[in-house]
Amino acid sequence: MRKFKFYLFVLTIIFFFYIFVIKPVQIQKVSLGLEDIKYSLRDLLGKSPSPNPDVVVVAVDEKSINAYGRWPWDRKITGDLIHQLKDAKLVGLDIVFSEYTNKKSDRYLADSIKYAGNVISGFFFRTKATQTPTDKIIDYLENCSLKRYKLLSLDIGLKEFPYVESNIPEILESSLSCAFFNIEPDVDGIYRHYPIAYLFEGMIFPSLAVQMYRYYLNKEPYLEISSSGIVKTKIRNTVVKGSYINLNFYKDIKTISAYDILQGNFNKNQIKDKLVFVGVTEMGVYDVRPTPIDPIIPGVYLHATALSNLIDNNFLRTNYFYDVLIFLLLLITAYIVSFLKYSNIRYSLYLIVLLSPFFISSYLFIYKNLWISFSYAFMSLFIFILGVEIYQYFAVEKRSREIKKAFSKYVSPKIVEKIAKNPDKLELKGEEKEITVLFSDIRNFTTITENLNPQQVAKLLNIYLEKMSEIVLKNEGLLDKYIGDAVMALYNAVIYQENHADLACRTALEMRKQLKDLNKQLKKEKLPEINIGIGINTGLAVVGNLGSSFRFEYTAVGDAINLASRLEGLNRFYKTNIIVSQFTKEKTKENFLFRLLDKVKVKGKKEAIFIYELMENTKENKAIKEKYEKAFNFYLKKEFKKAKVIFEDMWENYNDFPSYIMIQRIEILEKNIPENWDGSYEFKEK
Repeated sequence: MRKFKFYLFVLTIIFFFYIFVIKPVQIQKVSLGLEDIKYSLRDLLGKSPSPNPDVVVVAVDEKSINAYGRWPWDRKITGDLIHQLKDAKLVGLDIVFSEYTNKKSDRYLADSIKYAGNVISGFFFRTKATQTPTDKIIDYLENCSLKRYKLLSLDIGLKEFPYVESNIPEILESSLSCAFFNIEPDVDGIYRHYPIAYLFEGMIFPSLAVQMYRYYLNKEPYLEISSSGIVKTKIRNTVVKGSYINLNFYKDIKTISAYDILQGNFNKNQIKDKLVFVGVTEMGVYDVRPTPIDPIIPGVYLHATALSNLIDNNFLRTNYFYDVLIFLLLLITAYIVSFLKYSNIRYSLYLIVLLSPFFISSYLFIYKNLWISFSYAFMSLFIFILGVEIYQYFAVEKRSREIKKAFSKYVSPKIVEKIAKNPDKLELKGEEKEITVLFSDIRNFTTITENLNPQQVAKLLNIYLEKMSEIVLKNEGLLDKYIGDAVMALYNAVIYQENHADLACRTALEMRKQLKDLNKQLKKEKLPEINIGIGINTGLAVVGNLGSSFRFEYTAVGDAINLASRLEGLNRFYKTNIIVSQFTKEKTKENFLFRLLDKVKVKGKKEAIFIYELMENTKENKAIKEKYEKAFNFYLKKEFKKAKVIFEDMWENYNDFPSYIMIQRIEILEKNIPENWDGSYEFKEK
């Protein structure tokens, strides 16, 4: 067992590093979706960050479109909008003017941009295009590229694009600078990262937010680039590691309608010295950009988010050392926990271990802006715990079976005497005769033994089987076998017993009575208390020495035995203690208290039978029997309302679970009663 756990421990580490480093697409999709839960938790706790107040979005929204017509507008209107924004510190355009419209409007827009002197125009890269940019455009674009960088290898790992969709030369010439506004989603289509720079024509171009930050600080960024991409970007005191900014999303960013700007319906202080992004937000015009906090968001807000993150230095940082450290510490903890004997404690600690990655990473995310991926650790830990527990379950079962094997058979002295008088009984033959079969079983035995060591399991079984066996033998039964923790007893098997049904019923009642004293003894031995269920049936079976010349045993086979076993199992369903078949009740001569319980078809049987609960003969039980059977007769006559009233009274006043079952069944039948309904209930399972 220890060796298996150690091997699984090592394999779990290998699995973690595989999914953490390689990141298979399907696993990554699941992982990304799980990680987004942290945004909901942060919002629930009221810890969502506030955007920088100097970052503003001017939105070409529904109100603007309704007032000035469909987009794109005449460039004179856009020129007026730019003119109104002249007092802003910077204006970033999430818009590209790639084609000529009319000379006058184009010139007006270019002059407005030049007059404002604060506009960073936008363009986007293409992987495919029908035409290439002119040398003149490339010359203008070159002025927008980054100049300070260090190549750490000959192979530049930056993503490179072959084509560009640029503004017309007049716009480029008039702009303070330019930048691309391409943004790429993760593998699940959600936008979480913002690019720093891309490669085009051998030049390194910044994204719109980075360019805005560059001019905001009036400081040239410094990049270190290797074969895997950007290693580090530094702009004054801000350092971003990797090729992308991990966006730290806000619930809302200050937005002003382009209509209000054009109409002059705004406070000048809302724009003065602000960092303004102009973009289209009207539904149907802009591209939907789903994010972890909003399934539909205009792309302009991603640029605004990135710039605000840079200014406030609150973008999400990663530290893979913490990812690995947290996983290894929790895996070691799970490994130690796996050796705990008591399952309740073990499972509780397992749950804490499994939830820890989420809560640790959520804390670091909410309070430290540190992004730790909990999902990879969770998946790996779950696989380890599941593997250990499955293996341990079968190991416990195997050990339990080996212990029970020592209690394979008890033989009644009367049977021994009978065989001694007639040795021919040892021959391999059987005879068909009517017998009564009793099955008893300890409830939830596997769960009970899981918390016990083998010695304790053996002790519990010894005590239990000793007491139950005495009762069977006292009532002249053949203790046929122990099936694990179950007892199988036969009556009228070897010697003739006219009152075999009475003997079996008497045995069952004494077993239940003995259980109280038995549990007291178990408690003294510091062993768990137990409960048992009993099933009794009378019918024909083949009885005798069955087996081979190498091994045989005296036993019985046939449908009568199977039905007794099924009845024992039905106690779990009705929450009763002793269930007997109609065949056993009909054979009894003593004055037992039987309650007509139900009419059923057990699994494997086509014919319905009546089953009865054998009850202790008390005043209360007599009242329960009388009321229940009255209601049950109404039920069989399809008088469901009358039956239900009594059953509900039984459930309320006696907490009688069979009545509760009948209430549920009646509620179903009242809605749809099957054709040819005969009052029976069919069990699909054992």
